[in-house]
Amino acid sequence: MRSLLSGRRRPSRRRLLRVAVPAPLVTLTKTLPKTGNGRVWLHVLRSLEGRVALEVVESRPLSSSGGADVWLTDGHWGALNVGEPVVAAVHEVGWTTRELRRFLQPGFAGQVAAGTGAGVLAAARVLAPSQSSRSQVLDAFAVDAERVHMVPYGVDASLFRPGLAGGRARVDAVSLSASAPYVLFVGSLHPRKNLAALRQAMAALARRGFGHVLALVAADALDRDDRIDLRRMGEAELPGAPGRIVSIPSGEDTELAALMAGADAVCLPSFSEGFGLPVLEAMACGTPMVVSDRGALPELVGGGGLVVPPTAKAVEEALAGILSDAALAGRLGAAARRRAEGFTWERTADGWLHALERAAGEAHDGLS
Repeated sequence: MRSLLSGRRRPSRRRLLRVAVPAPLVTLTKTLPKTGNGRVWLHVLRSLEGRVALEVVESRPLSSSGGADVWLTDGHWGALNVGEPVVAAVHEVGWTTRELRRFLQPGFAGQVAAGTGAGVLAAARVLAPSQSSRSQVLDAFAVDAERVHMVPYGVDASLFRPGLAGGRARVDAVSLSASAPYVLFVGSLHPRKNLAALRQAMAALARRGFGHVLALVAADALDRDDRIDLRRMGEAELPGAPGRIVSIPSGEDTELAALMAGADAVCLPSFSEGFGLPVLEAMACGTPMVVSDRGALPELVGGGGLVVPPTAKAVEEALAGILSDAALAGRLGAAARRRAEGFTWERTADGWLHALERAAGEAHDGLS
């Protein structure tokens, strides 16, 4: 078997489960590796190699040349018209909730909802990364609870780790405030991420005498027609606090890890998250978190941060507590690192493999 991601041939002495993967998923790991979806597929496929016989299928209509036992796909992309059982990974179906639906453009929401519904209903097994997203799937679709597996995503704790240098220097290079401490936001400039509340909180902290800069590592909201306006508003000067916000282009993971490790706090006050991969990465860096009490964020953070309502005032007070109390920040950072160490990509691959084996086994039993 030729490795999909490294090009090396991996030996196998036993019959491996034959797993077919649509080619666009592998392409995603190469063209969009910095997106959350790209990162997940990159790490999980890499972890599955050698444990299953992966076959990338490029033909249309889809057909596995090796006679696959089971297919693995992104459930948001719709149903696969194949004869073998399908395991579909679904990040979330938050658009079924009123709070998130108000931030989504109707055309996009309708398209994703239709594709996800078809993908979930046609799948033998469904993978969800959190209890929150699993509950959304069960509430939205008429599927048996046994078919929906909760398998958290992972983090490379050797790459994202405490004590990394370079974050402060990176912020200083684009900041008007030399050697200023900073609070970090990592995510898209989508209204659902609630950057507006964080901006208000940081402006209020500046008025209270805190000298922290707000550093953004922010991607455009590609599903929004107003993405240019959203970037302009997100990167605008904080009201009454000029020179207190900087935008840093997304770089290599080593640069992101250094930014996370060097921050006094990382904040993501989202209205909804199916998981929160940047939060887990920041936790692995031993950085205290401030997150909202929505979606999967509370179950992910645990005791590694402060969980508050997604309001500017609540975010302000939580950040003030961390930024003014070194002992509290230290306790939260240490707890965050300990918790993050339990989330590995190998465990994610274990959970996905279990679902693949169950789907394949049930199909085989049904034919025998």
